Amino acid sequence: MVDLSYQEELVDQYVKQGNNEGAVKLLFDLIVTYAKKKDFAKAEVLREKLYEVDSMALNEIVRSGEIIEEEKSESIDKDHLVIWSKLYDTLSDEQANALYYAMKKATYDIDETIFKQGERNSNLYFIDQGQLKLAYREEEREVLLKTLGTGHIAGEDTFFYESVCTTSLITLSRVKLNFLEKDALLNWRDEFPGLESRLQEYCLKFKKVRDLLKAKNLDRRSQKRVRLSGKGMIQLLGASGKPLGKAFKGELSDISIGGLSYIIRISKKENARLLLGRKMNIKFVLPLGSSKQKIDKNGTVIGVRSHPFDDYSIHIKFDQLLDEKLLLRR
Repeated sequence: MVDLSYQEELVDQYVKQGNNEGAVKLLFDLIVTYAKKKDFAKAEVLREKLYEVDSMALNEIVRSGEIIEEEKSESIDKDHLVIWSKLYDTLSDEQANALYYAMKKATYDIDETIFKQGERNSNLYFIDQGQLKLAYREEEREVLLKTLGTGHIAGEDTFFYESVCTTSLITLSRVKLNFLEKDALLNWRDEFPGLESRLQEYCLKFKKVRDLLKAKNLDRRSQKRVRLSGKGMIQLLGASGKPLGKAFKGELSDISIGGLSYIIRISKKENARLLLGRKMNIKFVLPLGSSKQKIDKNGTVIGVRSHPFDDYSIHIKFDQLLDEKLLLRR
């Protein structure tokens, strides 16, 4: 049996001796061996090393990449491919492999909650087997929005956007699924820049949560919202309720007795994600006909949604309801 660890040490010896040709040949052989063993993580690490040893060994670099992709394609679960054929048909071989191997498998028993209304979820779920219910709780009653099964996707509303869960996903039988963690989007950004948009386009074919709620005459925003213009001063708060850093300005968008939204510009998407779940204080002036009312409220960020040109709408739920009479006077 070939000692692969010894061969890896031999590569380092060749490099020290200046024998790059020998190192390249041995690295190529090792990459092929690990790829055929389905140890793709190790094969990719060695391929990066091949770049470092000799970036001009183009034949070995290109061919080793092709072999890794070929072995990945052959290893994909054929039943999974059939279920999600309409998705994979929109992707190149490299994109399909990147998607499949970024997924993690999970199995759930009956009556298990996969994500819960009002809490955070950053995974996208691909249901391969079993049945689940998508439910919405309004006070003490639970409303069935949809029954999901093989070939359905769940969690897209919190995977592509920053928001707490509007619904709960609960198993009705034993369920097998694959899930994708949101960090995969960041990992694909440079190497597979079109993969996120194609995945999102596919998810758009499914009925949105807000449409399911509308069909049941349910409204996620149980309190009436009114348009609001002007600027507010927003301050991040720590766990103790004390201010963190400097306050910043936001363009007010709309308001209800339970919360408000405002627009800010954020250049990095990952920074926008960090706002979800954070406590904030917001101060602004509420126009009331010919008069004005100063508002000073604490709340929690329950939604962050991106818009063109690095603009984000931030949705805050107040810790305490606003006086309803104030909005009636607008």
